[in-house]
Amino acid sequence: MGKKVFTEEEMEMLRNNPYTYSVTPSTLYFTKEFKELFWQEYQKGEVPRQILSKYGYPADVLGKKRIWGIAHNIKDQYYSEEGLREGSLKRGAFANNSNETTEEAVRQLQEEVRQLRQEIERMKKVSSAQ
Repeated sequence: MGKKVFTEEEMEMLRNNPYTYSVTPSTLYFTKEFKELFWQEYQKGEVPRQILSKYGYPADVLGKKRIWGIAHNIKDQYYSEEGLREGSLKRGAFANNSNETTEEAVRQLQEEVRQLRQEIERMKKVSSAQ
């Protein structure tokens, strides 16, 4: 079974968290500030689920698999050459003004626009059926 997919309501709640960089139905990106806070507490022995909950990320919304993945990815990023950064945990996106940064940001924005358009169309169909 794959990662839990976020509902529209969950994505809205996650977007409203000041530590969220961006969110899609399948991926949650954190701010650099959050990753620094997470790493500090993780090093003190705090459990990822508790850290995430403390900063407004409910375990039932994230799902067990994603929670442990977040800890693993932040650790990998911390020890990477680039260190902790905004946005993507894995691919170096949003880091250091590189071309990849711009391209990845554009891809993410295009995906978000596509999803919003789908949601608008779905809402139009629901409202016209009433």
